[in-house]
Amino acid sequence: MLQTLYLKTVRDRWLGALIGVASLWLVAVFGMWAYSGIGDEAVDFFDQMPEFYSTMIGISGDAGVTGLMMSMMFNFLGPFVIAGIAISMGAAAIAGEERDGTMNVLTTAPRSRSRLFASKSAAAFTIALGVNALAWLGYVGVVLVFGETSTGVDVGAATVHVLVVSLLYGAVALAIGAATGQQQLASGVATAFLVVSFFASGLLPMIEGWEDWAKVFPWHYIGASQPLTNGVDWSQMGVIIAITAGLVVVGWGALIRRDLRSGEGRLSIVARLQDDARVAKVLELLRGRSSTRGMLGMALSDSRALLTIAGGGMFAMMVVMGPLFNAVSDVVGQFADAFPDSIMAMVGFADYSRPEGWYHGEGLSILAPVAVGVVAIAAGAALAGEERRRTISVLLTSRVSRTRVAWTRATAVLIASLGVSALTVVGMALGNWIAGLGMSYAHIFGTGVLLWGLGAVLGGVAFLGGALTGQPRIAVGAGTGVAIVGWALTAFAAVNDALEPIAHASPFYYVTWHFPLDNGMYWYQPVVLFGAAAALFAAGVAAYRERDLRG
Repeated sequence: MLQTLYLKTVRDRWLGALIGVASLWLVAVFGMWAYSGIGDEAVDFFDQMPEFYSTMIGISGDAGVTGLMMSMMFNFLGPFVIAGIAISMGAAAIAGEERDGTMNVLTTAPRSRSRLFASKSAAAFTIALGVNALAWLGYVGVVLVFGETSTGVDVGAATVHVLVVSLLYGAVALAIGAATGQQQLASGVATAFLVVSFFASGLLPMIEGWEDWAKVFPWHYIGASQPLTNGVDWSQMGVIIAITAGLVVVGWGALIRRDLRSGEGRLSIVARLQDDARVAKVLELLRGRSSTRGMLGMALSDSRALLTIAGGGMFAMMVVMGPLFNAVSDVVGQFADAFPDSIMAMVGFADYSRPEGWYHGEGLSILAPVAVGVVAIAAGAALAGEERRRTISVLLTSRVSRTRVAWTRATAVLIASLGVSALTVVGMALGNWIAGLGMSYAHIFGTGVLLWGLGAVLGGVAFLGGALTGQPRIAVGAGTGVAIVGWALTAFAAVNDALEPIAHASPFYYVTWHFPLDNGMYWYQPVVLFGAAAALFAAGVAAYRERDLRG
């Protein structure tokens, strides 16, 4: 029985993970295409880099084009994707079964909770291990296809570091999910921890006296010992593995002691608020009395945990970044000035000595798209989630058409994306006001509209994927894949002009390319973003209406 549940879990999760790996392969292809077009100048880039940066990314000038690509894959994008897959697996392992209402079926078989937990944990580890192995093979293969060499770059060691650190993030999600039965809470907290770790590991070393605090965050150990040149640091990895094992034990201990649910329950704080008569009246007004508004309320409640964590996190970060800029502006400006123009092209030549460039480089380029993307993709995939939970048949018996159900879910995607974007904009505006930075509030508002459009597109891709297949993991994989490849296209187009025509197909191009905080929003940017989103939603509704549904 252990083996059967283990194999079933691997079977159910492998396709979404494979989509994520395939996205990384495409990013590697675009990266090698961009950097190989530079030729021997790649070595010159390393010679021009400040010594502290070359040491930080663990690459020598001899690594050339391969080193540039690998530093990107192993110090930014790769860990985000691999850790994201681990978090998804960890959050779904126990809490996902409770949310789908299948936990009671699993526990009625002659299988103990400990055995169930072991099967699910082993499956998550297998998927994570397989994903890293495939990523390693893909990176090496892309390098060879472009006629480059991996001499001087220890791809295997860097892969081990990414695997071990990613497993820790997955263990955080597993422990929270096992302890609470809340899949979205587990996923949201672990994702927030991942983003904060990335942000802190990159920013804290720039602040005098705060360098050692970066060691608190797991992301720091992906590249702290320079595995690309020095190999695996087993002492560091041993500590991370021990912490991961401890989190797994905590999750197991919590699982065997609590009451399990069939269907995801409410968070205690939220439950108390909803039970308050005054709050209930407000919620009733918001939900309305018609079936459509009731469905919209239910759809939005599915995104509640992620929206609260992602939106609240972005609000707090954007507020703090205003005063923080005043504290570190001189240091950050000198840090950025130390790089050659060809390297600064990777962040769109963001001028870190100005508040607009600071917010663009540290917020708009990475953090805000991640936050709005996570919420929008989850909301888009929720249409297929109705089939997975086998609740769609109940919903359709209430004299509600498929078309209305689908458009209600599409509306929820737009509202969820708007929520994160609005909180980001309000936080940025408040940080601007508190610190007296003098940024244009009109440009801040325009930036928020473009972020909303980005979320609408990514959520629309997930919505279409779910409508076509009825598989939430495929929907999430499709949305995530478009996000990964789209970001890479826009980033690498700044390095190699030959990629710019292709970058027009990326939604990120219409958000970051023209620096909305500096230049405002051009009329065609929201037209393209929301036009593409409308087409994706319409195609999804049509596919959902014509397909045979499950559940």
